Amino acid sequence: MKKVVTKQNLQVWSVFIGIVLAFVSYELFNKASYSYSPLIMKGWLDAKIPVISIFVIPYLSFHLLAALVVPLLSLKIGGRKAFFVNGIAIIAGQLCLDVAYTFFQTQVPRTPIAGNSAFDWLLVHVVYGNDKTLNGFPSNHVTWSVISIIALWRIRSRAPRTTWILMIWFVLILPATVFLHQHYLIDIYGGLFVGFTAYWSCVFVIEKPMLGLE
Repeated sequence: MKKVVTKQNLQVWSVFIGIVLAFVSYELFNKASYSYSPLIMKGWLDAKIPVISIFVIPYLSFHLLAALVVPLLSLKIGGRKAFFVNGIAIIAGQLCLDVAYTFFQTQVPRTPIAGNSAFDWLLVHVVYGNDKTLNGFPSNHVTWSVISIIALWRIRSRAPRTTWILMIWFVLILPATVFLHQHYLIDIYGGLFVGFTAYWSCVFVIEKPMLGLE
């Protein structure tokens, strides 16, 4: 029995370490340099979207919630399979993003910020100050948010208040990516596709739905 518990704990910690490494890989690509000019995928509608700096709050909270809070909730409320689906989907999704950033790097040039509010300061000095104008398509924030929303949706009946609050918060992160001019609209579509695909692929492999397998 002790060996089984030890093995289960090792599996859980391995997934958490994988999530951390997924985040590290994103940061490494964010600091990378390229010998060519990354593509700018700006559409006519993107040019009409204003900067709304208050969205910096959900934007900055994103990685803590997606990489720690939601996986822990999945483990505590949904069980080990729900946790493994959530965590491995994040890892697999980020691997897909890393491939895109390697072979199809895009950028989102900075928009000058003239405001003097606390949100403007956070946007300029914390978000813009930390991130390069890279890793546009697909959006990392959207990919991880979509995975988190689906994971929360599937355990909502067991902790409705907590999961609904978090789902609404994650939904705010999607428009935050364009309202902070960190991404273009096409980046959101790419992130939605990667997030949905990664999550439900992991459901099929790990939970084996409707196959009668354990």
